[in-house]
Amino acid sequence: MWLLPVSLLTGCNSYELFRVTGFEQATFNNNADILFIVDSSGSMKEESSALALNFEVFLGQLTSTEGSDVPRATLNDAVNNYVRESTENGSIIDYQLAITTTSANYSVGPTSGVDEGEAGTLTGAAPIVKRGDPDVAGSFRKNLACNTVYWKDSDLLSDPGYLPADDGSCPLPEGDEIPREYLECLCPDGWVEDEGAGTEEGLEAALDTLCRGSAAPPDLCWDDDEDDQTDPGYPIYPEDEGSIEGFIRPEANTLVVIISDEGDGSRRVPSSDEDPTPYLDIFSEFPNNVRFAVIGPAYHNNDGSCLDGAQTWGVERYQTAAGSTNGTYIDLKDQENGCSPTDWGENLTKLGELLNNQLTSFPLQGVPDVATIRVYTDGIEIGESVLDSGTVEAGTAVWLTGWTYDASENAVSFHGAAIPEYNSDVRIYYRPLGGVPRELPI
Repeated sequence: MWLLPVSLLTGCNSYELFRVTGFEQATFNNNADILFIVDSSGSMKEESSALALNFEVFLGQLTSTEGSDVPRATLNDAVNNYVRESTENGSIIDYQLAITTTSANYSVGPTSGVDEGEAGTLTGAAPIVKRGDPDVAGSFRKNLACNTVYWKDSDLLSDPGYLPADDGSCPLPEGDEIPREYLECLCPDGWVEDEGAGTEEGLEAALDTLCRGSAAPPDLCWDDDEDDQTDPGYPIYPEDEGSIEGFIRPEANTLVVIISDEGDGSRRVPSSDEDPTPYLDIFSEFPNNVRFAVIGPAYHNNDGSCLDGAQTWGVERYQTAAGSTNGTYIDLKDQENGCSPTDWGENLTKLGELLNNQLTSFPLQGVPDVATIRVYTDGIEIGESVLDSGTVEAGTAVWLTGWTYDASENAVSFHGAAIPEYNSDVRIYYRPLGGVPRELPI
């Protein structure tokens, strides 16, 4: 373990060790476990098609820092524009991707037991897709389209002109819908033909996955009386601990992405109660920093014109969960434009920004005396960033290499070449304005 040079910081100053993402650790953690929770009900045809078609492009580009092709006027090009602007940070993120559904209630599935994607279980034959896998985008797309999304047979578009490539691969279809022929190519063993639970429980599904995968899940994960048939109980039990291996890494940053056209109906909060605090309290007991990103129904300023039947209290539950965890809430429809669908390119941009910022901006435990902040990467002090004067004059302000303090978030952010690389030893010290400081460890 390295020591800070005495000449840089005098021993008479008391500092508080910065705790990365709010936990007692002194090293930078660039692990990101990203859990997608997809609504598998029958009302998600348009959203399901958008996911299957466009997340492939998003994820395919996320694995590379190379530039995109010359843009064209399509949704995929909007995603490519996002890639050029934000995936430089992709090289620092050691990510894993997995999918489950909003169906925490497994009693309505094809069998009486827990089926794939129910009660927090992951979907796909190889459910955990990792950075560095041979075909990250293809693997994720197959798990999504073949093992997660509910495709109502009578609603499937037919495209007799769709053909597999000469090498047997399945090119993305033209248009905005998934045709039957594409699924037949991509999913030779079939696809999901059973609708998910009628009550969408995104928060419960997220909790169930973490409880199954965490090395030390809290006791509040489990139903304490599996034999009580009068109590709806929880969908997981102590014997489910460890049933997901390798996904929830110790102290990794955990991003939960919920995609649904309905609000949250999770069972540990009374129906019609918009407050998700019981869930947030349990999530806070995990050693992981858990954030929520929700792509869901539009509901703002008591305007329910774009809800399409979603319950306001369930939507507010998701909005509060996203806001309370420094996540983001993205509307499926635009309230200011006649409830037209929002642009998926912009939605992916917001999601990508959150993912990148999660590992470049770190909330502090206490409010610092900003003048005392010191930042070190691998024993080398990093200077404070300044705005590029040329970009300010052009109206597009850009921070130069270094760090900044964001008072609104009480966080330190890295910029440019100062963004830590893999396995960097990052330490941040500051004098807190309140509380009891700890001595600098020298």
